[in-house]
Amino acid sequence: MLIKGPGTVANEKKDNERETKPDDLRELRVRRDSPLPGARDAFLELKNRLCEQILLQIEPGLDLSQRSQVRPYVHDRLDGLLETHGIVLNRSEKRQLLEAIVADLIHSRS
Repeated sequence: MLIKGPGTVANEKKDNERETKPDDLRELRVRRDSPLPGARDAFLELKNRLCEQILLQIEPGLDLSQRSQVRPYVHDRLDGLLETHGIVLNRSEKRQLLEAIVADLIHSRS
């Protein structure tokens, strides 16, 4: 038997549904994904730091204009660098970081 009075689960659920509108969620995502001007962007800082470290370790024979050579090279070193810094990322974040570093390395040498 469901009792519908003040403070019940049924009323709390309806109140929560009224408070959260699709526009509110979109606004939260936009605010989360778009840091304020001058705010620290942790992903960008991490990418730049790791990119610099990978550049210091680049093997002389590696052609930085060839994505087919750069991507496996970065992939092989990324896990070790993340572990060294004590950074844990999920698969999606790691893939995004890998692709961003590869793009930076390729564009920095072209």
